[in-house]
Amino acid sequence: MADDTTVAKQPTLFALFKAFLLIGMTSFGGGRSAYFQDALVTRRGWVTDEEFLEAVAVSQVLPGPNIGNLSAYLGQRLRGWVGSVIAVTCLTVPGGLAILGMAWLYFNGMPASITGPVGKGVAAAAAGLAAAAVVRLRGGAGSLGGWGIALLTFVLFGPLGWPILLVLAVCLPPSFVVAWSRRG
Repeated sequence: MADDTTVAKQPTLFALFKAFLLIGMTSFGGGRSAYFQDALVTRRGWVTDEEFLEAVAVSQVLPGPNIGNLSAYLGQRLRGWVGSVIAVTCLTVPGGLAILGMAWLYFNGMPASITGPVGKGVAAAAAGLAAAAVVRLRGGAGSLGGWGIALLTFVLFGPLGWPILLVLAVCLPPSFVVAWSRRG
């Protein structure tokens, strides 16, 4: 794993293209950030763990799809606006083509006995990937306070079903306190 104190190397545009295209072709669902972490931090060392967690945090508070925001942010950080365009394009085009292909099959006679189980399988895999992402990115909740905020967020948003804005209003202030205390 890349050390947080090392200076990350800048990839070529072609290397960036290959990395994001591979992520776009092999990842899906809520666990896609785990693919980013593995590809960009662990395998290539292009960003540090701290930079990656910062990118995840920024991508989640911006409007729009989190994973698109994350790819745009990381692509820009690594290679400027051209890197951002490459990252977003390579991430979204493979999935878009797959959805178009599945839609074509569905509307051209794919039986419901196949589409139902496929949908349930994809949903289960996406849930598993999201859980893996939480485990792999545990560095953000490395203290007792961090784990407490993570648990509070889970309970409020999951079982209690609070709206995301209310969860953010409750969980952000203590998150800032925990972050400041860890830096101090």
